[in-house]
Amino acid sequence: MSSWIPTKYKTRNWAEYNFSIKQRGSLSIWFDPGMTWEVVGFGRRGRQQTYSDAAIQACLTLKVVFGLPLRQTTGFVESLLKLVGLDWAVPDFSTLCRRQKTLSVAIPHKGSAGPLHLLIDSTNIKAEGEGEWNARKHGGSKRCLWRKIHIGIDEETLEIRAIEVTSSSVGDAPMLPDLLNQIPGSRPRERQC
Repeated sequence: MSSWIPTKYKTRNWAEYNFSIKQRGSLSIWFDPGMTWEVVGFGRRGRQQTYSDAAIQACLTLKVVFGLPLRQTTGFVESLLKLVGLDWAVPDFSTLCRRQKTLSVAIPHKGSAGPLHLLIDSTNIKAEGEGEWNARKHGGSKRCLWRKIHIGIDEETLEIRAIEVTSSSVGDAPMLPDLLNQIPGSRPRERQC
């Protein structure tokens, strides 16, 4: 058996190398002061929404990125707004919980010059259940819950244009109308089977 040989590095500019490694841990979050954070009334009957969809989406994005519960997300966003000097009210956790169910998120895209050629594919992801190794080793539950993610990608720009999550038993063909409905109808569509 051969012995371990230490790795030899060819780096000579250690000061720059250390600075670049430190920059990997750098975090910049900014809020545009011109952003519409609070909604101006629409004149409809009933209670009006206080916060814009962009404000709710910003809070929920930070929630997902940092893996925070809703109450901690509220405190985190409040502290960020305080740091940047914006005197905006922060949506409470119940507002975030209620609005996340109906929030429609538009996927930004550049668009291609010609007609849209949409490539559709799906993949399975495991949503629940212990790992197979743990189940074999310790005799745990072998039940796994799988979900299928259907993605529509623009062939020219390779941008995600539509996405849908279903149970694992749904195929790509039944999901085609739902994926096409997510794409704005301003551009012509071509379909080839």
